[in-house]
Amino acid sequence: MKKLFLSAFIIASITIHGIAQVDSLGNKILNNLDSLRFAEINKRSFKLMPYLAPSYTPETQFLLSGGGLITFKTYKDKLLNLSSIPFSVGYSSNGSFTVRAVNVIYWKDDNIRSIGEFQLRDMPDNYWGVGYDRANELSTPDSTTAYSRNHWRFYQRLLFRTNGKMFIGAVVDINQTQASNVSDFMASDANIIADGTDIFNTGIGIEVSYDTRDFVQNAYKGLFISGIFTSFATFLGGNTNYNIVDLDYRQYQTIRRERRTLAWQIKGRFTLEGKPPWTDKAMLGGVDNMRGYTIGRFRDDNMLFGTLEYRHMFMRKKLNKKNNYNSRFGYVTWLGAGAVAPSVDLLKNWLPNAGVGLRAEIQPRMNIRVDYGWAKGESGIYITFAEVF
Repeated sequence: MKKLFLSAFIIASITIHGIAQVDSLGNKILNNLDSLRFAEINKRSFKLMPYLAPSYTPETQFLLSGGGLITFKTYKDKLLNLSSIPFSVGYSSNGSFTVRAVNVIYWKDDNIRSIGEFQLRDMPDNYWGVGYDRANELSTPDSTTAYSRNHWRFYQRLLFRTNGKMFIGAVVDINQTQASNVSDFMASDANIIADGTDIFNTGIGIEVSYDTRDFVQNAYKGLFISGIFTSFATFLGGNTNYNIVDLDYRQYQTIRRERRTLAWQIKGRFTLEGKPPWTDKAMLGGVDNMRGYTIGRFRDDNMLFGTLEYRHMFMRKKLNKKNNYNSRFGYVTWLGAGAVAPSVDLLKNWLPNAGVGLRAEIQPRMNIRVDYGWAKGESGIYITFAEVF
């Protein structure tokens, strides 16, 4: 594990050095593009930035999505960071319908934070089974693994500042998955037989975190450490019983100047008690981790992954309309690895991940991101708001 992350760090360092040499060329190209402005609705502290864009992901294939980025302040305070709600609605070439809205809301003096998301997916999907071996053997989705998935999730954290940079708060996680048109392969799977095809999970939990980031949605510097314990139980209204702990470590380091950031994350999801249903196993892939892997291809009771990412926003040679040299455009590169296993001591089949992306700043510290991720046997293009971590 240590050798893996050391190698990733060395490769990223070499990449950063090489990219820095072409920065001046990027400036020449992008200096003439910074006069572009995106359509927006601007009412005092409230802003709505709409968009319509195509993308491609392993789950949905070609997707046309529309949405926007809402930013606002809950109080008139220059020192209070902008709250944000990016949202999107999409329909794809394989008949997938998706809805997603994420919220990061700062209340007065940043002593209370509300962070969460709502998502809805009605789509054709694939189920490889549980564990590394099943997903590795069935690398190409086909009729063997196909089924129809209707899924929604409401996830919310309400955090209170306790002392300095420490936060503590409550977590709510409610989700449901209904599977239909299951293949014979899927119908005979032991996990499907045990858990069924209509699963409703209701969980409540507690989070303790330490946060020195300068800006939650797009940090240039700082540290974030979080531990979340969530208990899913039938007495809460669901039909499952199990306990989960999520651990998250993130750090951000400015390289030479602001807007050039080396960021890394190590994140794990571990089962403490009970058996999560097949729909709520720890999963790699998607828009938020190990970009390029299909969500749910690799799933099991325990998961661990790490990502090292370099983020670079260009500088202009001429002053912009805001009287500074900041360009609205940039790029990212990343390397990562992750694994799933039935127990922590079996986390050994490490999956590689790498990618590149483009960034366009539509509001201060708020970017549209376009990422292309390489994975083992597949890849994906993602278009959305805000950084992955």
